[in-house]
Amino acid sequence: MIKYDILIPAYNAQDSLPQLINQLNSLERKPDKIYVIDDGSTDGTNTIADNLGCKVKSFAENKGKGFALKTGFNDFLQSSDSEFLICMDADLQHPAASIPDFINLGQKEGGKFVIGNRRKSCGKMPVARIISNTLTSFILSIISGQKIKDSQCGYRLIHRDVLNIIKLREDGFQLESEFIIRAARKNVRIDFIDIPTIYNHENSHINHIRDTFRFIGLIIRELLHLK
Repeated sequence: MIKYDILIPAYNAQDSLPQLINQLNSLERKPDKIYVIDDGSTDGTNTIADNLGCKVKSFAENKGKGFALKTGFNDFLQSSDSEFLICMDADLQHPAASIPDFINLGQKEGGKFVIGNRRKSCGKMPVARIISNTLTSFILSIISGQKIKDSQCGYRLIHRDVLNIIKLREDGFQLESEFIIRAARKNVRIDFIDIPTIYNHENSHINHIRDTFRFIGLIIRELLHLK
């Protein structure tokens, strides 16, 4: 049976985290470990995650989602023998019920990097996010040479072999785009699996102007193959 772990980057997630962990623990095939990277939360995220039996690492200040993910990747590679790591956001946008679909794709079809693909329609996803996702997915499709259906979805299954060969530098949300580019550069096939589109009217931590400029900077660096 395939062993997998869960990685949850979390920032002020005390209200949603218990429900997410409960969903994970209710699965027939439970994760072996759950890593929660507390990215400078000012609420009880750290304590709640620890009380729920997660492996917790906390930062004194917010360092960015990319930094949190890189920390989790490193912890996974150093402390786990599981074959897959599944990344999930802490805000309940990623239902644990979809995990068996990710695992089945990885197991039966040899998918080593699988990204969730959300339905992009008004009423399901905010218009600004539809436009942003469509544009970034189009750009990344050109650069990667693969059809990227949903570049901004953080619900991802990654084989440990892929994590071992990819070097990452971004600390913000751009890391998820950087991962796609660098995986494609290593000839890793990128698969997609349909997942529900869930928005809970939560406050987004994305700064659209700042993160747009950071995305542009990432694209320029990657086109020039700067390390």
